[in-house]
Amino acid sequence: MVEVEAAGVSNSLRENAEFWQVLLSAELAPEKANAVLAEIESQSLSPLAQLLSGRLLTPGEQNRARGADQTALQQALRQGAKFLFPDEYPDRLHEGVAPSVLMAWGDPSVLKAPCVGIVGTRSASSYGKACAQKLSESLARCGVTILSGGAGGIDAHAHTGALDARGATVAVLPCGIDIAYPKAHENLYRAIRERGCLISQFAAGRKPFEHDFLTRNTLIAALSDVLVVVEAPAKSGALSTAKAMLDLGRDVLVVPGPIDRFGFRGSHALIREGATLIDHPDHVLEYLGLPPLAEAEPVAANDLQAQLLHILSQEPATAETLAVKLDQSITEILGELTMLELEGVIVRNERGFAKAP
Repeated sequence: MVEVEAAGVSNSLRENAEFWQVLLSAELAPEKANAVLAEIESQSLSPLAQLLSGRLLTPGEQNRARGADQTALQQALRQGAKFLFPDEYPDRLHEGVAPSVLMAWGDPSVLKAPCVGIVGTRSASSYGKACAQKLSESLARCGVTILSGGAGGIDAHAHTGALDARGATVAVLPCGIDIAYPKAHENLYRAIRERGCLISQFAAGRKPFEHDFLTRNTLIAALSDVLVVVEAPAKSGALSTAKAMLDLGRDVLVVPGPIDRFGFRGSHALIREGATLIDHPDHVLEYLGLPPLAEAEPVAANDLQAQLLHILSQEPATAETLAVKLDQSITEILGELTMLELEGVIVRNERGFAKAP
């Protein structure tokens, strides 16, 4: 295996944007990309000519390289995207075989802070979404950068929680840095660029294919100090992120859920296999070596939470009862109850929800 340190990449090559777009378009494994860079740097010929000559690449890699979309690259660079080289990576990314180059849009320096990956299913329940959002919000307030994949469900709520706390968050994309995937997340990506950054190991203009999500998940793990899995069914991409994390020898933490929900089957399997169950942001902070959250007087975040706190007492009430009393859907009630439970304001037992003693 040949690794290339950033110092081995000349300044002239770093500034050759067309070359890096072609290299990313070839979609080489990190080991091969590093070996190709080492050989190119040792020659006096044009780096781009060497790469496109076909001598260093397989026919498939050659075809992909020749299809590099330089127009998409130039547009992305004009909008603010840039290439990120190994000397700019956080140290944790070098613990495995680091990509030879990444693309970033926003402020990649947020990756130098403690980073927590939060992942889970796109088809998340209100409970799972609330857990992801509240965990992210609490951790972001402590200076932790939240990483996720920019998808719907758990990912979106993890990013949103960090943004609501005016903290930093990073979306690791399964496509080019300039592609909003899913399209509905254009505004979310814009907000992420303002408070953190987008990261991609794919060429600008590259649309996602099925196998790209696994590649993206591996990068989320490599960039995370700790991974939190929230609501993962038995077949979930989040489980591949957890496996990549374990392969790196890093901690995987899991938020448990109701035992009768299929959406948590994968989560509970991770716990049975040795992952750590957590139910409070302090547990994550402990793994990061950071102090626990400061205790503060709880405040309702919205009118519905205020109404719930007004009618709840020390005597437990079911979510169904509360939904009828407040003329709200059970989904909305469960989401807000979960938020309040994570705040420690209320407690839950087999009879329902009650104010914390």
